[in-house]
Amino acid sequence: MLGTVILAFILIWFGLSFVIAGLIYGVVELTALGAICSLIPLPFLILLHRPKLIHVRLATPDKSGKNHHPLPEGGSLKTPERTSFQRFVITDDSVLDLPPLTQVWGAFIAILVFGLMLSIPLLLSLLSGDEDLLGVVYLLSFIPVLLLSIAAFSIPVFAWWATSSKIIGLPTKRRDAEAWMIAGMASALPALIVNSFLFPLILPSGLSDSTEMALTAAISAPIGEEIFKLLAVCLFLSSIRNPKKGFQVGFTVGLGFALIENLAYILGSAFGGAPSMTLTALMRGIGSIPAHGLWTGISGFGLGYYSKTTDADKRMKWVINRFSIKSVDFAENLGFDIDGDGDYSGFDDFRPTFEEMLAKDDEGSNWKLIDKKTGGEIDAPGVRTRDVGHSLVTSLDAAKLGTDAGFSILPAKNVMGCLSIAIGGHAFWNGTLVSVEKLGDLVGLGWGGVFLLNMAWVSILIIVLLILARGIFRGVRSLPAN
Repeated sequence: MLGTVILAFILIWFGLSFVIAGLIYGVVELTALGAICSLIPLPFLILLHRPKLIHVRLATPDKSGKNHHPLPEGGSLKTPERTSFQRFVITDDSVLDLPPLTQVWGAFIAILVFGLMLSIPLLLSLLSGDEDLLGVVYLLSFIPVLLLSIAAFSIPVFAWWATSSKIIGLPTKRRDAEAWMIAGMASALPALIVNSFLFPLILPSGLSDSTEMALTAAISAPIGEEIFKLLAVCLFLSSIRNPKKGFQVGFTVGLGFALIENLAYILGSAFGGAPSMTLTALMRGIGSIPAHGLWTGISGFGLGYYSKTTDADKRMKWVINRFSIKSVDFAENLGFDIDGDGDYSGFDDFRPTFEEMLAKDDEGSNWKLIDKKTGGEIDAPGVRTRDVGHSLVTSLDAAKLGTDAGFSILPAKNVMGCLSIAIGGHAFWNGTLVSVEKLGDLVGLGWGGVFLLNMAWVSILIIVLLILARGIFRGVRSLPAN
């Protein structure tokens, strides 16, 4: 995933955005450079995300079978009784296994501590007023700070990912989680186009650069980013059955967006030395990153309600199924044996109607409540099945679901309401930060005063955000997963 982020960053920031800028401003060299930067990451992205397959070998008791079965890599498999031997290649559907919370948050804290240690020599040389000493210290610390920033941009994102997965309690396939996060990264491109190229065109002429940036942060960024992140969540509508799943997908899409954005902020701050990088990592790690995840999670929550009440997920599955069948028919009509049956008759398997697919989806899953130590089925006293839903949890976690009461919040039950909350929350965050900075300048606080005022307001925003996030996590966790 880290490789994906770096390649996607090159593709978006130095590739496609340069191509668009070159076309808009008529600079051929910029367009050519963007085209080169767009092509270079593509083969590596394809290599990183080629389908992951598992080789399965199945030996089943069969009186007419054999006791020895040759293996393709050499040697043979011996079974105590006669068996028939089959081999399959299947897609890797393993469940995402994130590290324990103490490990990822511990790593983030270690980065901050190391960053503070690197900051001390730079701050001392700055206070001494010796510019030559300051330059030497900066050069010596630049490489460690740059390496530190590479870790700082990603670890808090994965820490919040692990935290949300633990609290919500939904099992997630690794390939699904990667797809959600990559969709969040991709949504950064149209948001960048709107913020950098389209929104400035509708602003009145004569505005200062600072005013234009403030309006972009308070208006364009919240509206554009939240809409495009919601559209990224919509790509997975066929797998979103309920609000709980919608929140999970939305939160992960938001973190994918935050990964790309965080890389830009952290790399930029690294040129300011260890103090700048450490402060940026702290503020974004506990503030902006969960904010992106939370706003998009709320939008996904509304999409989940829409899916649950309209069977939108099942209709989307049926549309995708029909499109796949028609694609096979079209390809075989052109003379390509897609299904490998030796003829060109098109798709020969069962073609379900929407009603038949709906009935198949309604059969449900067979997840059970399991004991963490024995792995056996168990009934947790005081926990009803509908409260646990289809979550793969231990009996201890299930009992906690029934007893862990407290402050909880559930967002609106429609898409537009949830999107409005996401845009409003994002706009309030960005708008107040810009306003506080402008207020400090107006009252003449100076650089130090503006910085302290800004940090105080950021701290208040982060505390309120974490309280809201905890309440929403609890509310979402209480919902059934079916």
